[in-house]
Amino acid sequence: MKLHDIDVSKEQKQLYAAYEDCLQKVRGDAFFEGFAQEKIKHSMQVVGAGNLLLKQEKSFQNKGEEFLRLGKLVCLFHDIGRFKEIYQLSLDKTKHYNHGHFSYEILKDLGYTDLRLLLPVKRHGELPDALENDAEFQQMPESIEKQETRELYALVKDADKIANLYLIKRDERIFKDLFFEYLPEEEKYAPISENVLQAVKEHTLVKRGDDKSFSDRIIQILCFVFEIYYQPSYEFIVRHKLFENLFAYLQEYAPDKEQAQFVCNYIDDYLKSKIL
Repeated sequence: MKLHDIDVSKEQKQLYAAYEDCLQKVRGDAFFEGFAQEKIKHSMQVVGAGNLLLKQEKSFQNKGEEFLRLGKLVCLFHDIGRFKEIYQLSLDKTKHYNHGHFSYEILKDLGYTDLRLLLPVKRHGELPDALENDAEFQQMPESIEKQETRELYALVKDADKIANLYLIKRDERIFKDLFFEYLPEEEKYAPISENVLQAVKEHTLVKRGDDKSFSDRIIQILCFVFEIYYQPSYEFIVRHKLFENLFAYLQEYAPDKEQAQFVCNYIDDYLKSKIL
């Protein structure tokens, strides 16, 4: 069976039910309504990005229908827990929630049991070793299923990244409204933090909490490039020039222009080295 023949319309209805429930609960709050609307759009873009990778990644070419279905579902459901998180944040903005863990619990409540779906969804928003350190994953015997869990985890991580980058490029208003306008004034034009600059030099992701300024948040997204798993993802970023507007934002908002230019050049060179 070909990828486009795999029907996930029932599962898509489950995703939209979670979205509609959230939207009703936050109705009247422009920020959280916008957040929810952005996340349902993002979810469908991750499905599109996942489909692209499932078609183009060489290691997926001989996968069967079961794996391809799981690939579509991991992408579809990865942020279903975002809608619970958005509602919880509307009640208390001071707390931190792990939307991947919310997604995992929601899927279990809906009757899903396959760890190849549950664990990539649960850990997709965390640092790269999160899956390997997961207790349920460690209890899985080394097998095709365990390797496929790793592959599906990498798939949703890549699809999530390129969908986020594509959305930022296509709809800059969303990025500015959600990640700039609501920042405290002292953080909007604050300099690049030392820990963030060090993450760039060490080819690592920016840790949550190290992002102290809008410039830091831009670099946090640019550092996605250091956790890309599949070659078609690099090619997609370059082909669609997904970093260009982020480079422009960084050069606009970072007080130290030479430092901003260093980051842009460093990440651009790294990206280009991956597609040669």
